[in-house]
Amino acid sequence: MGAGIALGGLESIFTRRMSFSFTSLGSDRYAGTPALIWGWTILLVGATLIACAYLKEEGLWRATVSYVMRRPGGLLSLMGLVVAGAGALIVFTPRSHGIVWTLLVRVPKTLAGLAIVLAGLAAVCLGIWETIDPLSFARVTRQALAQIGLLPFSHYWQRMISLLP
Repeated sequence: MGAGIALGGLESIFTRRMSFSFTSLGSDRYAGTPALIWGWTILLVGATLIACAYLKEEGLWRATVSYVMRRPGGLLSLMGLVVAGAGALIVFTPRSHGIVWTLLVRVPKTLAGLAIVLAGLAAVCLGIWETIDPLSFARVTRQALAQIGLLPFSHYWQRMISLLP
């Protein structure tokens, strides 16, 4: 399944047309840059599925989950890229409508997409920070969770992760 998804991503990258479309109507509107963003995102998802299957098959899944729980920087950066790509796809508007459509749909959609892109880029920066200086990252995140009042929930999150197969 991961290989099929990754091949769909490669198709989007090389043809610059959106893969996995359910209809040919309107698919030309997402050609070019949106198709490249879509392709790279789908390629990343497919490669992740392949890597997860490999880790399960080789018996390395638990060790990998344990490592990622201790050092989440790489995963945080990759998921930040996926979120930023999704936000960028929201920003792209394939067709234009009247002024009412623009004010009621296009402007809020663009603002939401930009906020999602910024959140994804912030996650990438946090992942890079965790990779470079994990001790200060852990200290600051622990303090931030305590100030927000979410520190007790981190224990439950770790218990849920430990239940993964």
